[in-house]
Amino acid sequence: MRRNVAIGKVATYTYLCLACVVLLYPLFFMVLGSFVTLDQYHRTKVIPIPNNLSLIEFSNVLEGGLEKALLVTLKRIVWYLTLTLGVSLFGGYVFSRLKFPGKQALFMFFLSGLMIPGILISLPTYMLLARWPLAGGNSITGVGGHGFVNEWPSLFILGMVDIFALFLVKQNYDMLPIEYEEAAIMDGAGLLTIIFRIYVPMLKPVLTAVTVISFVGIWNDYFYPMLLVAGNVELTPIALAVQRLIYSFSTKEGVAMTPFPTLFAAATLMCMPPVLVYLGLQRYFVQGLVGIGLKGA
Repeated sequence: MRRNVAIGKVATYTYLCLACVVLLYPLFFMVLGSFVTLDQYHRTKVIPIPNNLSLIEFSNVLEGGLEKALLVTLKRIVWYLTLTLGVSLFGGYVFSRLKFPGKQALFMFFLSGLMIPGILISLPTYMLLARWPLAGGNSITGVGGHGFVNEWPSLFILGMVDIFALFLVKQNYDMLPIEYEEAAIMDGAGLLTIIFRIYVPMLKPVLTAVTVISFVGIWNDYFYPMLLVAGNVELTPIALAVQRLIYSFSTKEGVAMTPFPTLFAAATLMCMPPVLVYLGLQRYFVQGLVGIGLKGA
């Protein structure tokens, strides 16, 4: 029996180590490839090994003018994090603590939206924003102009209610004993006091998990900005701007070979903020998701 257990552990750890190598190899290749010259890259056999940690490729990327795109993305992050945390905090309380007819059916209706792939609603979403009445030269019937396409509202209207975040917070509310709230009510506490002084400190892990997930989603948002604001350079978020920068480097006139080190540097810079946010909030992030597993659906 002990021998079988030992063999099982060896097989498990061997599989995990191989999986880590497979998952981390592209990341190490990308980061190390950012510090090599083009000639060194083309001589690479398994993984690029830089002779020195030159930052010239990162400098080339930063000179590409990403400041406006970064500012647009930061505005979206502040907007959506505020909405997501606020809606999930109060909405989770409503679906967890309050009792009203049709509550369970309404909650399941919201959750059903998670089953629809975003690509399926991309065309209806585009038509909705393009034909928004009295916007972008449209008449009251939504014709004659471009609506909100290539305008600021396209970046801030969609996804104002994050159903997945609402589900996470609601499940964590369910885990908390109702006695905390009853004791606060007996002491004369109001709704806002109960939520922000009683529940928020206990919900810190799941709120942190929601923050990390939302931040990464907004930072990496590429498809809908490309669909809705690609014609307005002033509204380009960071993911779309980096993609355009990579394309410009790849098709630059007079360049005989694709400058892969520069492209790796752009990709590395794109990955750094989400990684740093995750590492900084990792402990609370894991606790927030573990709580969901303990509670169940």
